[in-house]
Amino acid sequence: MRFLNTTHKRKSAIITSVVLVLFLFAIFNYGMTYLDPPQEYGLAINFGDANVGKGKPVQETKKEPTPKVVEKEKVVEEVKETPNEIIKEDIITDDTKKEVPVVEKTKEIEKKPVEKVEIKEVVKEKPKPKPSKETTDALNSLLNGNTTNGTQKGEGDDSKDGVKGAVNGDKNSKNYYGNTNAGSGGNYNLAGRTALQKPKKQPDCQEEGIVVVRITVNKNGKVIQAVPGVKGSTNTAACLLKPAKEAALQTTWNSDNKAPSNQVGTIIYKFSLTK
Repeated sequence: MRFLNTTHKRKSAIITSVVLVLFLFAIFNYGMTYLDPPQEYGLAINFGDANVGKGKPVQETKKEPTPKVVEKEKVVEEVKETPNEIIKEDIITDDTKKEVPVVEKTKEIEKKPVEKVEIKEVVKEKPKPKPSKETTDALNSLLNGNTTNGTQKGEGDDSKDGVKGAVNGDKNSKNYYGNTNAGSGGNYNLAGRTALQKPKKQPDCQEEGIVVVRITVNKNGKVIQAVPGVKGSTNTAACLLKPAKEAALQTTWNSDNKAPSNQVGTIIYKFSLTK
């Protein structure tokens, strides 16, 4: 080629090509990175309808009264000016001399400069706009009504984090389990499943009360785990927990291939003393 006919031109072309390749490599590998589309941000809202939860019930936040702004009245001090006093001077003359008319001289009193009193106006602080009661109540309910220090909080009797509850449950209820028109109903609660065998065990003590047992059932309808004395129990005496657990483990349910492999439900046993 004519434009590369000398050694210097060929070296210059090679150096230019190498620099251009390195420049393009640096741009594509070490240039600025960005997300397309950008990462979304938002506020996580916990409605308390998770299947599992852990923690103690959340208490409502007390509202602090808003301090009232007291307006100070303006204080105006009146300054009275003192009038000029006229001092008469008597001229004493000899009796032998003719009476000389008395000339009255007025002595002017120096006026003291009146100090000006600066009146400071009370500046009213503009009241900060307050959110309406409906807005405050909505935020308190969305944020569980509690101020947090950044750590995650929940409520429930499981090992996983979350706020345990049901969408169609009662917010004032203290129980996590109960009849929600699903399952066999009554004291045997397992969504979509029916209890086939319901054995009962008698305690060997003079105790009475309600014992709630959390059960785990497989697809074949067998109870593979039973935990007595969960939330809702009124008496957790050992002599009541033992027969409740034994009866729960011997309870059988209908098999369901579409059910979860480990489905969680409850059985409520009521022990009473017979007269």
